Order: sequence, then structure tokens, then C-alpha cells
Amino acid sequence: MPTETFVRIFQKIMRMPKGLKFLYFLLITSILFDHSAYGQTTSALQKSFDNYRDFFDNTDEKPTEDLLRLGISRLNNAIEINNAKSIAKAQKELGLIYLTRLNDFQKAMEYFIKSMAIEDSLSLKESLVITNLAIAQIFEEVEDYPNSKDYLNQAKVLNTSFNNDDIDLYILNKLGKINASNGYLKEALINYNEVIEKAERLKHYQAIGEALLNLGQLHRLDGAYLLALEKHKEALEIQRSLKDRSAEAYNLSNIGELYYIMRNYDRSLANHIASLEIFRSLKNTEGIAMAYNYIGVLYFNQYQIERAIANLKLGLENAQEVQAQVELRKSYKFLSQCYREIGNFQQALNYQDLYVAFNDFIQNEKNESKLIDMQNRYILEKKQTQIDKLELNRIQRENELKRQKRSKDFLMILAGLAIIIGVLVLYLYLTKRKSNKVLAIANRKVQKQNDKLQEVNATKDKFFSIIGHDLKGPLNSLTSFSGLLINHTESLSKEEIKMLATDLDKSLKNLFALLENLLEWSRSQTGNIDFTPEKFNIRTLLENNVQLLEGQAQNKGIKIVNDAPETVMAYGDQNSITTVIRNLISNAIKFTPENGMIKVAAKATGSEVKVAIADNGVGMSEEVMGKIFRIDAKHSTTGTANEKGTGLGLLLCKEFIEKNGGEIWVKSKEEKGSVFYFTIPTPK
Repeated sequence: MPTETFVRIFQKIMRMPKGLKFLYFLLITSILFDHSAYGQTTSALQKSFDNYRDFFDNTDEKPTEDLLRLGISRLNNAIEINNAKSIAKAQKELGLIYLTRLNDFQKAMEYFIKSMAIEDSLSLKESLVITNLAIAQIFEEVEDYPNSKDYLNQAKVLNTSFNNDDIDLYILNKLGKINASNGYLKEALINYNEVIEKAERLKHYQAIGEALLNLGQLHRLDGAYLLALEKHKEALEIQRSLKDRSAEAYNLSNIGELYYIMRNYDRSLANHIASLEIFRSLKNTEGIAMAYNYIGVLYFNQYQIERAIANLKLGLENAQEVQAQVELRKSYKFLSQCYREIGNFQQALNYQDLYVAFNDFIQNEKNESKLIDMQNRYILEKKQTQIDKLELNRIQRENELKRQKRSKDFLMILAGLAIIIGVLVLYLYLTKRKSNKVLAIANRKVQKQNDKLQEVNATKDKFFSIIGHDLKGPLNSLTSFSGLLINHTESLSKEEIKMLATDLDKSLKNLFALLENLLEWSRSQTGNIDFTPEKFNIRTLLENNVQLLEGQAQNKGIKIVNDAPETVMAYGDQNSITTVIRNLISNAIKFTPENGMIKVAAKATGSEVKVAIADNGVGMSEEVMGKIFRIDAKHSTTGTANEKGTGLGLLLCKEFIEKNGGEIWVKSKEEKGSVFYFTIPTPK
């Protein structure tokens, strides 16, 4: 919408009385919304269909004049902002007001044709579905069933693009009624059975109930009263399950009529009394009048004249209240017959006169209605030529679009052939270029693999060098201690033997720790470690390892303090993290003098947990710190109690921490102690 137009409309609204401003703002908002969304989705079609049904259900209690005024305002505003979709919608709604409230079929048809012209030009198929339904309803009202059927079928074809089940079921029920009214009972039966089959598949019980009711009326027309009764009773069950009290009451009346036709007066009376109770609860005056009249007629046929008169008078009273013509006529007719039966000829004559007068009145109305219907049919036939013209324009436009599409397709084929030839030439060029690149990449890959093999061989050589060097020390010690024990047992005192046994135990433990680290290292290098990340409490792992190594620390009088909070959640492989913590605490014990202290701590910082293991031991120089995490610069230092080490423990720690997505580093000063840090992720 142009900015100038919007400003002009806004200034106009601001000059209006205060009470009208809000209404116009609502109208403008609605139109702007329509501009962006009208007819775009299947849900929009459902909303339009629900709105269409509301017009026939008379759910809007506003006076007709107010509805017309609002509809015209909506149309004028849509015209002012030049919104074609909103214009079509406003015209259609005005047509529905003239159709349902004023029975002005000519005016309604004019608005529908205008709406259809816009919808057709913009290919608004969803909107055309509703417009075709509305035009079909007009032709049904004037009993032009062939035309009504044609427009229903057009709506059905359009709906296949959207597959709206509610609309499809509605159209099938409508087609059944039109076929039945036209005397095509077999076709109507097919329509209703199709509704039931589809509605049962969709579990659309309201549509099933409506179709069963229509089937009952169809079988009644055909004289199959028992079959009609069966269908009405099936419909009644559904209406009760849906708690549709109004439909239930009318259906009970239908069942009562069927029993009356079959001369089962007791059951007929029971159904009409049940119907009356529901109409009373709903305060449906016309329904109450109908029920009282049926009951009165039943009593009359059973020669219970006083009861018949009492019920017929109640029927008359309610019929007069709402001017229900059919019920007024019935009340007059049977009251006259009742009074004749009991010999009150004066009253019989009075009601007979009223019946005759009212009958003449209804007949005149029927004649006038027929005349109006004939006039309307003539006018609508003239309007039909306008619709035919629209249809012809649509066909011509579609043919033109097809011709343009064929030309476009031909050009697209030529362009496609040119592209294919170009692609083939380019493909040949790129294939040659790619072959050269593949050859170069293969050469680089071979060179890289050679470099990697050399690196692996160097690592392997270094690894075996570590194994050879570090296994030799503990094994030499074991050999020496065992030789002393074998050759000098008799000359050694008990204290000396105990000392040798203690040294032998230390060497064995050192050898066991070495072998364990060597095994873990080799498994990590070959990828045989089962690495399973999970959520766990780092405090628990720290505590378990402190308890495991506490005996070793107590031998040197070292105190281990766990400063980690009670709950610090981390995410990683618990087994590998346990190996890291155990190695770091063992190292701290090894390089801490007697009566020293080791602190372990953990802290969650954003997306990671930071763990620290600090000692007040011998510390290390900058040079040593640069070597401890490198296999090509393997470094091993003797502990404060001459404990042996391999240097593999820290290499293993680095390997495991990096596999868990973390980092490891150290801060240390000689004779001041060391702090080893590592990080692992927190749970996501």
C-alpha cells in the first residue's frame, strides 16, 4: 500500500468521532492482515469455510442493518487501499448477508460474481471453493437443482488441490440432498454412503450423523420405513455421544413420525414426549409447538379428545409466539376436528375458519414465492451468462498461459542443450586438470606417509629405549637383592634381611608401576582403550585416589588434603581420568619430602572443570618443565626417598587428558614445589 494512501486514511480516521475510531482501526488491521495472508494456506481455507457455515447457522446475533453497514465499510476501505483480495472477500461476505438474512438472491449473486471475477483473475482457488458453494446455495434456494449441482461439483474439483475433508463431506451431503430433491434417489444413496465411508475413516462423527439422518429421510421417501427407522436410530446414538441436543430433539420427532406412519402410536408418543422435554430445556419455542402438535394428533387418533385438545392448544400458543406457519396450520386443523368429535360445532367452525383462512394465506404466500422464484430463476439465468463469460475468459487465459509455457519450454530446452555442450567441454578440461591434481596429491600423500612412518619408527625406537633403560634398573636391583639373600643369608642379621626385603619390595612396586604405565601407554598408542565419556563427580574420583595412595603418603609422613567441593560435575572417560589423577598424586608423593603436604582441588569454570594437584616438594627448573610431556625428550628424576620413575606417567597423563578434550600443564619452582593443572569439559 502506498505511504501517501496510508497517511490519508490515518488522517481521515483521526478526524472521526471517538466511538468510531476503534472500529475503523480494527477494519484496517483486518484488511492489512488479509493482504498478507488471505487464501494462502489450507488453514485459511478451513477458516473461510467455517465463516461461511456461520452465516447459515445465524451465530452472529447482530441486527442485519449493522452487519450490512460493517460489510460496506469493509468493502470501501479495501477499495481505498486497492487490495484486490480484500475487495473479493468483502464482496463475498456482503453476498452472504443478502443470501442468508434478506433472501435477496439477485443482489447476493451480483456480489458473488464480482468476487469470482477477482478470484479467478488472481487464481485464488481457495476463495473460489467458497464462492462456488455460495452460488450453488442460491440455485438450490430457487430449486434450480442442475445448476446447483454443477457449482457443487466445481467446488469439489477445486477442493481436490487442498484435500479439505470438512468441505468434501459437506459437498457430498449437499449433492445427496439435491439428488433426493430431484428424484434421483439412487444417486443420493451413493452420495450418503460415500459420506459415511469417508467420515468413518476420518472419525468425523458429526458428518456420519448428518449422513445417517439424510439416509433415513431418503428411505422414508422410498417407503422403506424399517430401514429409515434403523438409520434414524443410528444417527440418534451419534447425536447423543456428541451431546448435540437440538439435533437429538429433531431426530426424535422424525422417529416419532415413522412410528406414527407404521401405526405404532405408543412408541410414537414416547419419542415425541422425549423430544418435547429436550425442546423445553433448549427453550426452542418452534420445536415445543411441533412436539405438542404431534402429541395432540396422536391422542386424537386414539380418541382421547380432551388430551388432544390440551396439547394442541399448547402447540397453538407456542406457534403463535414465533409465527410458525406450519404448526399454526396443524393446530387449527386438528382443533377443529377435535371439537367436532365432542359435538362443540361452534368451536369446530371457528377453528375451521381459521384453518381455511390461514391455508389461503399460506397458499397465497406459496404462489407469491413461486412467482418470486420464477423471477429469481430468470434473473439468475441472466447472471449465469456473466459467469459463463468469466469461465470463457479463464479458459482463454489458461490457453494463452499454455502457449507461453510451450515457448518457454522450447527456449529452456535450447538453453539446456547449450549448457550440456558447455558442461561437456568444461568436464573434459577439468578431468584432465583433475588427473594432474590427483597425481600431485598422490605424490604428496606418499611423501607424507613416508614422513609419518619415519616418525613412528623414531617413536618406537625411543619407546623401546625407555623400556630397555627403565626395566634394567629395577631388574638389576632385584637381581642384587636376591643374590645377597641367596649367598649371604647366614651372615646377615635379622635387621639386615628385613632391610633387604624392604628394598626388594620397593623395587617390585616400582617395577609394577612401570609395567602398568607401559601397558597403558601401549594400549593408548594402539587404540585398544575403551574410551566411554559420561557425566561424573570429579570430587568422587579425587577422593577415591587419595584413599588409594594414602598409605604410600603416610609412609613418608605426607598429608594429602582434598579441597574439591562436594559436587563438581565433569564429562569424560572416568577410567582414563582416574589414571591421570593416580599418576599425578603418585608423582607428588614421590617428590615431596617427609612431613610435607599435598593439596588436590577442583573448580568448575564455565564449559570446563579445572583440577589442581599441588605439592611443596623439590620443584623443577624451566628446562625440566619443557621436557616432562615430550617422548622425544624423556626425563626421569629420582624421588626424595630415592623412588625410581620412568617419565612415562606424565606422557600418559598428557595423552589421556587430550583425548578427553582438555589440557595439562605445570607451574613449578625449584625447592618451592610444583602444581600440576589439567582441564576436562563440563556436561552439556
